[in-house]
Parts: sequence; structure tokens; C-alpha cells
Amino acid sequence: MWNGVGGSTITWAAHVPRLHPSDLHRRTLDGVGDDWPFSYQDLEPYYDLNDIALGVAGLAGDPAYPPKRSPRLPPLPIGRMGRTAARGFDALGWHWWPVDAAVNSGPHGGRPPCSNAGPCLLGCPIRAKSSADLAYWPAALWRGVDLRTGCIAQEIVVRGGRAAAVVYRDPAGVTQEQPADLVVVAGNGVGTARLLLASKVARDPDGPLGRYLMFHPVAYARGMFHEELDGPSGPVGACVYSHEFYETQHIQLQITRENSLLAQALRLGPVWGAAAHRLVREEFRHSLSVMVVAEDLPEPAQRVTLTRATEADGLPGVRIEYALSENARRILDFGLDRAEEMLRAAGAYRVVRVPLAPLTGWHLLGTARMGIDPATSVTDARGRLHDVPNIVVADGSLFPTAGAVNPGATIGALALRIADGVAEDLAS
Repeated sequence: MWNGVGGSTITWAAHVPRLHPSDLHRRTLDGVGDDWPFSYQDLEPYYDLNDIALGVAGLAGDPAYPPKRSPRLPPLPIGRMGRTAARGFDALGWHWWPVDAAVNSGPHGGRPPCSNAGPCLLGCPIRAKSSADLAYWPAALWRGVDLRTGCIAQEIVVRGGRAAAVVYRDPAGVTQEQPADLVVVAGNGVGTARLLLASKVARDPDGPLGRYLMFHPVAYARGMFHEELDGPSGPVGACVYSHEFYETQHIQLQITRENSLLAQALRLGPVWGAAAHRLVREEFRHSLSVMVVAEDLPEPAQRVTLTRATEADGLPGVRIEYALSENARRILDFGLDRAEEMLRAAGAYRVVRVPLAPLTGWHLLGTARMGIDPATSVTDARGRLHDVPNIVVADGSLFPTAGAVNPGATIGALALRIADGVAEDLAS
């Protein structure tokens, strides 16, 4: 984990799909997981506000979603790679659409358009990729927010059932205590659970806090093509995707762009000389990858706990208890079959499958989940802790279910909705 102004949006792919309306009613519709404590329609205005703040490029009219009312920047080019994928989807009669991406397709917000340089996950040097530090922080600072960087929150002090202060370590290593009428925690599904568990805010130490950890299990199928594609050019998360099987099998098929030549070479493994040259010629700018994203169901045994050791930041260490479920494995297997089918239909002469992609635990969800019942949820529908109502959570740990799409847009919408609730509470 790392911390920075802008959080993980500094290194995100800026792919900002929304959840489907059905994702918020998983228990009602499918008899598994849980329902969210509100509907898609309640969240929709905040999706729109977040899109406007970020500056989302996209194409209106996607039949997989209800109509989106927020204005869009023109869609980013899908390139030869996107057109090749579309050829495969069309041959099978499957849904596909250009992705929504928080990347400038033209000048916007005082920032230039994307130069198609990549790789976006290292941060965008020209700031064409939007992020929270660019979209939200300037206005907050202008309105007088005191931003203290280099500090580490170590404990939320609770007195008489209410948060009274935050203990933190400043950049000089000195312990400070900041009195507070209200505390907002936004440290993702691991960081938020860690701070709340370390602060002992839960009345029941064996309750839901830290439990129901969810990721998005990912598999890949990579197809090789004789024709040259433009995979390395353009934003890494901005090509096309398919929700053909989203409502029935809870997967997203997303076309991802190639990485740099160095990343491609490293992926080839210990190959040298003429063989390495041949593989690079065959694969670099000639491959198309389909990322299979599966919904991860909430399970109480999947959780974040604390170790007895104290880490360098002054907090207890974190233990992740998680195992990929049989359900997720079957979803990924189904998705890989469909991904290979699409690649073959698009003209791939060879397909390589990666059944479970390593190092893909990007989306940390569910450990301070929203709900009505304090026995199975940590917060209410406005992000307020059931046990300490003046502690508010505003991040992905709130998710009762994960859906099968990137959570960034939903986290932004949730934060805006929660901010309205905080403003109402402070006003009263």
C-alpha cells in the first residue's frame, strides 16, 4: 500500500464504468450476496456529477446501461486494436462498446488531450489523465481545506461512543492529536479496515468490520495476429469492452492495450538471442488481450485482520485472509472460453490463456460494508458507522457487493452522495 494526494487514481487506468442497476440488488435477483441499502437511481445523479468533475470521454447510447445524462467528451479512438476486437464481437453477435475513460480526448479543464504515449499506470506526465488530485483537490484547497501531507493517522479516539480526535504522526515523526467533531475515513478496503480495527471502534470485535473482503478476480486471453496492431498506443484502459454476459454470468470482457516493449520482453521469460528476437517480432504490436473480470461474492471468512507486530508507520500489521472461490474460478473459466472464441473470430492464429492473472488485487472492497442490519454491516446507507455515528467511511470498503466492473466511478459517486449527507448532518 502507498499513500498520496489523489490516492490510487494517480496510478489507475482511468476506466470508469458504472455498476449495473442489478448489481445493487444481487440478493433480491439472484439469492446470493446482499442488496445495497439504496438503488441505482439514488446513486445516478452522483455518477453524473463525478463524470463532470473528472471529465469523462465516451460514446453515448450504450445499450448495456440506462441512458447517461452527464455530458461526455468525444470518445477516445479505439484504434486498429479496438476495431479488430469489434470484428470478433460482431462476428459472434455480441455486445461491445467503447469504454468510458477519465482521459482527455481534447483540451479540457486546463489540461491537454492525451498524447497516446502511455503507459498510464505510472501516472500521466502531461496530466491528460484525470485523477482526484486534479479533479477535486484544487477546489477544496481554494475553499480553505487544510491539507496535511506526509502524516500517518494512527488512531481515532472514541469517547462516550463518539469520535473525539484523530491521533497522527506528522512528517517530523511527532505524535499529534487533532480534535474532531466528525471523522471521514477513506483508506480503501484494507487501509480503512486497518485504522478502524486498530482504533477498536466496533462494539463486537468478531462482527462484520474487516470481513467480506472482495477483489475482482482476473484472467487473460491473449491472441496473436499476423497484421500489425497499435496496442501500445493510447490510454491503457481506453479501448472497448463487452457486457454480453454481464447479467447472466457476471463477467466483463475488456480489451486492454499492450504494455511497453520492455514489459513485453519480460513477459516472454528467459529467452535469448534469435529466439527472443523472433518472439518480440511476432508478439509486440501483434497481440490483443482480453481481460476477463469476474464478480467476487462477499464471504465473511474473506477478511482483513491485524497482526501483533507494529509496522514502521506505527500501526499494527495487516493479515489478508482470502481464497479464490470455486464460483469465481468457474466464472473465469467460462469467460476465458468466450474470450478465446472472440479472438478466434477476430482472426487470431494463436491464443494464450492465463487462468488467473497474478498481481491483480487492485480493487479492495467490502470490509466496512453498508447495510441496514448492524449484525451484518458496518455503516448505514450514508456511510456512518453503526457503532460510532460521527465516523463516516467514503471509499470502496462500503461496497456490499462488487459487481464485475472497475469501482472507481462508483467510489466517486458514493463519496459525493456521502458528502451531501455530511453537509446535512453538519447543518443540523
